[in-house]
Amino acid sequence: MVDILYGGRIRCNVELPYTQSLLLHAYQASARSLVGALREAGHERIKPKYGAVFANIDAAGTRASLLAERAGIGKPAMGEMVDELERMGYVRRIPDPADRRAKLVLPTDAAKAVTDTVHRFNQALEAEYRGKLGDKGYEALRAALLELAPSRDPQPRMPQGDAD
Repeated sequence: MVDILYGGRIRCNVELPYTQSLLLHAYQASARSLVGALREAGHERIKPKYGAVFANIDAAGTRASLLAERAGIGKPAMGEMVDELERMGYVRRIPDPADRRAKLVLPTDAAKAVTDTVHRFNQALEAEYRGKLGDKGYEALRAALLELAPSRDPQPRMPQGDAD
């Protein structure tokens, strides 16, 4: 425990490192490993930022504005990522059947291959966590994170092996 003075007035006992830092470091380690798995699977150009698209796109296509909303980022940033992924062949834009003026961002087979790789990676990572923590520790970790998580929104949205 460390005492931290805030503005010279408030004293707070804090366990260091902060839980937020531990969560961040755990995420960063898994993200680095996932990027490696994607490279090994032939997706060398996929960067962690593209997860905002892959985790939020529906197999039948999704409007870019909804992708941005789901990812919690601005429309311009999402538009830039969609442009990049379209140039690389991971998505394509098609007219929205519900409104021909609008476009849907549709995942290609290459995007589905990325999502399949992510599913396999995550399944292996879950098994690794369970192995390190044991069944009780693993279930306690999941329960705690579910309590802290602001959303129960499933990601990625495309089921494993979903094809056109």
